[in-house]
Formats: sequence, C-alpha cells, structure tokens
Amino acid sequence: MVLAFGLLAAAGCHRRKPTTTTAPPVAQAPTKPARAAIPARKPVETLAEGETYVYENGTGRREKIEAARAAGYLDVDLSDGWAPTILQDGEGADAKPNAYREIFAKLANDELDADGDSPRPGEHNYLEVFGIPPTLSVLAARVEAAVAPAYEDCVDAVDRQGLEQWTGDVIYLDRDRARREFDQAQQDATWLDKSIAAVVSPIPLARDKAVEQVRADPKLRGRVDRYTRGQARVRAVRALQARMLCEGLLTARSRYTPGTYDLPSHEALATWERKHDIFGWGFLGGETLGMLQRPPRPLELEAFKRLLAERVADAAGIVEDGSINTLRRKNPPTWRDADDVVHPVPDLIGDHVNALLGAIGVATPEDMIAFLRAHKPAMPGLHVAFKAPPLPAYYAPDEGKTQMDLSVQIDRGDIWYDVPFDARGKPIVQRRDHYPHLTLFVNWHGQKIPLVKWRTTIGSWRSEMHADGHVYMKYKNSDIGPRVWRQIVATPVWIPPDGTPAKDLLKTKVLDRKVGPVTVVNTDVMGPGYQSAYGLVMGIHIDPKRGGFDNQIRTHGSVDYTSIARRFSHGCHRLVNNRAVRMFDFVLHHRRFRRIGDVPLNLKKRFEVEGETYRYALTTRGYYYELGEPIPIDVLEGRVMGEVKKPITAYVRKPGVDYSDDLGVGDAAASTAITAPARGPEPGP
Repeated sequence: MVLAFGLLAAAGCHRRKPTTTTAPPVAQAPTKPARAAIPARKPVETLAEGETYVYENGTGRREKIEAARAAGYLDVDLSDGWAPTILQDGEGADAKPNAYREIFAKLANDELDADGDSPRPGEHNYLEVFGIPPTLSVLAARVEAAVAPAYEDCVDAVDRQGLEQWTGDVIYLDRDRARREFDQAQQDATWLDKSIAAVVSPIPLARDKAVEQVRADPKLRGRVDRYTRGQARVRAVRALQARMLCEGLLTARSRYTPGTYDLPSHEALATWERKHDIFGWGFLGGETLGMLQRPPRPLELEAFKRLLAERVADAAGIVEDGSINTLRRKNPPTWRDADDVVHPVPDLIGDHVNALLGAIGVATPEDMIAFLRAHKPAMPGLHVAFKAPPLPAYYAPDEGKTQMDLSVQIDRGDIWYDVPFDARGKPIVQRRDHYPHLTLFVNWHGQKIPLVKWRTTIGSWRSEMHADGHVYMKYKNSDIGPRVWRQIVATPVWIPPDGTPAKDLLKTKVLDRKVGPVTVVNTDVMGPGYQSAYGLVMGIHIDPKRGGFDNQIRTHGSVDYTSIARRFSHGCHRLVNNRAVRMFDFVLHHRRFRRIGDVPLNLKKRFEVEGETYRYALTTRGYYYELGEPIPIDVLEGRVMGEVKKPITAYVRKPGVDYSDDLGVGDAAASTAITAPARGPEPGP
C-alpha cells in the first residue's frame, strides 16, 4: 500500500509522534429560540342555521348568508360538514342523495380511518394528498399539538444541521440494503480511525487535517469520500428519526434502528409527507428534506391556506391556481378585455385566499392560531363571508351564450410505441423530456384563454391477461383526436375488465391485529371512494365522429400521484384527486347539467388464485351528471419517439416468463405477435 510505504519512509527521518485526533462533531442542542406570542382574540358564538360571520379588516359580525351575498360578499362554508360540489345532493325537485358525501365528511373529520373503519384512539387519516383535506376542527387540534411546549422543544432539539448538510436522497428499497448501508458507514468509520492513527506527523493534527492527509493518497480517496458521504447520511437519518419521534410517528415500539433508514423510518416519513400534502415517495431528499427544515408553525399555516383554497374555490366557482403561469414563466399567458387591455391570466384561487386572510386578520402563524382558538365553538357550522376579488370579464358568457365556453386540450407529450426491452429481455430506457399535460381553456371574445395546466398520464405497455390464461405485455393506447365530455361521474366505480390479471385484484390487509395480514379482494380500487382507480370524479371521453363511441378512456382523479409524476396509465388521463374535483366542480358551476344521480349496478364476480376462491359485488356505477352541451376535448398525438410509429396491437411475451411450448401468442417480439382477439370495450383507468 502506498500510504504504508510512505509511513515507513517517514519513520526513518522523524521520530514518530502520536497523532492527536478529535472525535467527530457531536450535534449540540441549539439554544432555545424565542417564540412569537400568540395574540388573544375574543371567542365567537356558534352560528345559527343560515348565518355567517362577515369579516373586514379582522373584525367580524353575524349576518344572514342571503343578506351577506346580496351585499356583495362571498360566503365560504368552513363547516365540518362541507363537501365539494360534485358530492352535493341537489335541492328541491332536483334532489338526489349522494351516499358518499357523508363518508367524505367523516373521513375529513377523522371519524373514519383510511379504510372506512373506526379509527384507533389518536389515529389520523392525513388524506389531503388523496383529495380529502382535513376539516377546520381537525386542523385546529393539530395546530394545538404543534404549539405544545414539549413538542416545540422536541423539534428545536433536532439536529437541524444534520438535515441541512445532506444532499441527494436517502431511499428505502429493502431491509437488507438499509442494513448494508448502515454497516458500511460504521465499517468505514472504523477503518478511517485506524488509518488516522497510523498517520505520522511532526505536530498533532486535528481530525479534519488527518482525514485530508489520508485522502491525499489516490488509492484511499474513494473510500474516504464514501466515509464522508456515509456519515452525512447516518447523521441526516438520525435527525429525521428524532423529528419523527417528536411527531409521534416513530415510538419506542417502532423497532427502528437509529441511523438506519429502515422500514419504520420510511413509513413514518411517508405519513409525515401525507400530513403536509407532499407528493413524495417517502425518501429523505428534495422537497421533503426542505420541508423538514421548516419550523412547525409555518407548516401549519400552509395547511390552513390549503384548506381555505379548497373551500374558496368551491364557493366562488373558480379554478385558476397559477399553474398556467408556473409552466410558462418566460412567456406567461395573457388575455384581453373588451377595451383591448392586456391582463395576465390570474392565480384566482391564490388571490381569493389572500383576500380572505386579510379579511379575517391572519398574517402570521400566530394570527392563525388565535383565529382558530376564537372560532373553536363555532367550527362545526362555521361560515365566513368577505369581499372577494372581482372575477375576470371572461367569466361572463360571450354575447348570445348563456354559459362559459370551455374546452380541454390534452398533450400526450413524448410517446414511445417501441417494446421497452431488447431481445435479451433487458429493459430499455425510453427517455421522455416532455410529459403529458391537460389544459383547460375558456373561449371568450375570440380568445382561447388557458386557465390551468396540469400534469396527466397516457397509456403505455402494461400487463394484460390473454384468453389462454397467460399474462403478456399489451400496449394500452390513449386515443387521439377530438372527443367530448357529456357525462361527469362523481365517486365512479371501476369495473375490472376481463383482461385484468387476477392477482392484481388482491391485496394484503390486517383485519384483526391478533390474526395478522390476510389476502382479500382489493375492492378499494373498484370504489366508490377516493381510492377508486377512477378517483373521486371522472369525465367520460366520447368520440362524436363515431356516433358517440366510448372507447373506455376517461379523465379522472387518482391517488396514484407517483404515476402522474413519471409513469403511465392504461390509457386514461389521470389527475391528482383534488385537481380533478376542482375542475369538474368548476364545470358544474358554469355549465348547464341534468342531475341523474346514483346509477345502480348488480354485479357479482368470483375468481380463483392459487386454489383460493375470492368474491366481490358492485352495487353502483357512481353518481352521474349529464351536461346540457358537451365540452370538446382535443387529444394531441404528441411527439412519437423511437422506431415504431404506430401502436402495436399484439400481445407481447414478458421477458423471463415461461410460456411453455405455446408459440401462438407473442413469440419472440412484437413483429411476430398475433393481434389480440376481438372483444367489447373494457373499462380501465
């Protein structure tokens, strides 16, 4: 070893002196910060039915909702019983009960757990990322927990520098890898200590200088760098675990290993992400890492603003959220009013939330806490009214029209029709620089004004069962060309098509903690409910050129936000649940419709997997609305990448799967695969 030879040579010239090393820096508990005082506000009384608190400049007064609206105020339902427009029952002769509205409210109030069962004491849903934000009462209790002195002291004691110094991602893949990473960091630390102890220097060296001297050897540099990275990772994980202990998401019974990013730590972080509406993967890095470094009070203020955003968007019938500007920073979209004055497309929801915050006197986290405390008695039925910003002129229908002229464009982005593996079965990277997006427009005074632009999904290669009983690869294409929405379905039900692999309809679930996990039919993915493959709401794509043909393509909500970020669907265009709800709420606010209500279904199925028989039954298709005039949708082809320029319609064999001697289906490659047998259209998300 070069270093050892150098040390021996040095020993012949100098008397060996012991090297002084110092222990790695230990995180010191930071000085307890001074916290802002929470102002006092006079408690308000419970409202009577049909009343609201009209707020201006932080001062409120009780008034009838009708009177407040007549005076130009926007009334916002902040009650614990709120549900979005798509879940409303209707009124008078148009009333048709929506069974999921009560479930939605109970989930938002933590009265049901994520599976619809009674929650355990202290259990929280954290379903905001899935389209069900907490109620004000739930948030108020969470805020009180966040300002408890013991909790704030605990968070203050977390090694913040341990989080700040980390770059990259800490990812959980499996228990063995997590353990190997931790053991490697420990072994590297032991090795470096021994290497430092062997360093000869005429003067005592501080540890960092001794590390530099070891690293100067090119043969040792890589391991020293690995040591540095490993120690930074362990420190960041310890800091994360300390924060999760403060949150109560890790406990002494969690069976986690300090410094190891194990399954309990990963699950705790994933829950924390859901609590703070972070669309993450339970990895320590990126947005999640940045949010962990923020104090608790500002995080709760952000949650309060998000809650207001959903309620205000529904009350005002608005949808513009600034997304159209975020994606076009260099060339933000504009519109021209009747006087030919140019205006930027607004972040209308953000403007309304800011106006409401100003009206109720909330500018800081402490103001929010005071507001929540003062309104605690009134929260179950709370309404507030305020002077909202004026709506843009394009909200008024064009001359001769009675409703907003809306349209949708879906850009499919970069498309790969090629099989995603080579002749040896090795996966092929199919890079996409441009991802699918959905844009909602209003057509006004000859202008096509974009209101929102959101990431969505398209179809690609997916697993599908053939009539021969084997599962192959099948390209699930997203139709291109003009389509329309004629029907909107709240709480839609997904009916598994015949080609769905039976194992995909099962999941493992703990029904009894004494029994442990069991395999059951995954009826959650069928719906109705937020976990449905179609989410909380969908629009059905109809081909007007083919006599209203339905090829089972939908635009719908989804809890699978990771697929919306980077992956694919079976042909449908997925949206994050709350965005889908906002958009279709907006449609119902500004387009005439007929309320059909619940559409009954009597479907019973049984199937077998590995000798076990499973059954399920579906009793509804969802809650339907029929639009008076359909909304046009233009699905663009996108940019076709690769060598194959048209979708492959054949089944293709999966690499590494034994298909016995049957060479009739999908043998070798797509070019030799036979076309799928004809069958009726199949629903699929």
